[in-house]
Amino acid sequence: MKNIFLSILLSIVLFSCNDNNSSQEAPKPEEPILEYSIATVKDEANVYSLNLRSSKVNLHEGVNNVAFVTEGDTLPAGGEWKILPKMHMQMEGMTHMHSTPFLGFSDADYKSTGIGQILFVMPTVEMGEWTLEVSYLLNDEIVANWMFEIQVDAIKFLTEDPTFKTVIMTPIEGTDDRLVMGYNFTAGAPAMGSNEYEVLAFRRKPSMGHGHLETYEPLNELTITSTPYMPSMGHGSSNNTDPKHSSDGKYVGIANFTMTGDWQLMLNVSEGEQTYLDEEGQTFYFEF
Repeated sequence: MKNIFLSILLSIVLFSCNDNNSSQEAPKPEEPILEYSIATVKDEANVYSLNLRSSKVNLHEGVNNVAFVTEGDTLPAGGEWKILPKMHMQMEGMTHMHSTPFLGFSDADYKSTGIGQILFVMPTVEMGEWTLEVSYLLNDEIVANWMFEIQVDAIKFLTEDPTFKTVIMTPIEGTDDRLVMGYNFTAGAPAMGSNEYEVLAFRRKPSMGHGHLETYEPLNELTITSTPYMPSMGHGSSNNTDPKHSSDGKYVGIANFTMTGDWQLMLNVSEGEQTYLDEEGQTFYFEF
């Protein structure tokens, strides 16, 4: 906390009203660099090795840029990849399974899944652990299966507030569904100045019963306005661009941070005439 307030005192404070430019088209996100190896495992037949790579040193709750890359023996060409994240929750002596949304992995070949994004809706906890099940299929037959047992770290804040979120999950009125959203700064982390960021948005549908996982549908018709706001200083910033739809389930915007410290992205989210979230509700929050 001392470092944050020292940075605040040393920074030039630019007080201004929020001035979102909503007329621009969504910028093209930069491709993340996956420089960190999280884990390497052998398939069930102990033939093929698969390496899980990430843009950050550890997996964490929220949006993670990842890819699965083969090592050693080569898989046959022409197949397809299947990826299934699972949370295994132990409750009252029973194991309950939950999933989480993901996007991408579209530039796949027999060597790699290509880069994708997994939005972990919660971290690893005492009563729950994450796995990543990965399969490679050729002509609908499984060539190889891998199981990654992974640690997903919690994002901790110096300032506590029930509306400050890394992952937004809120009920959709009149249904049992939920709006689920996460954010990703394409440079890897927020910084002073202009920041391109992505908002990933999904509709979570509950499971159909025992043995079934909940499903996540990418939302592509949302209207999102975003207001950067610094709660400790009581001001926002100018020269921001609201997130615009760029690809399946993804919206890209620009946030201008005039100083280091604590920041929110205060959101209004709607689809047609239905409002899912307003600025008085949950907000994306981060400290840098």
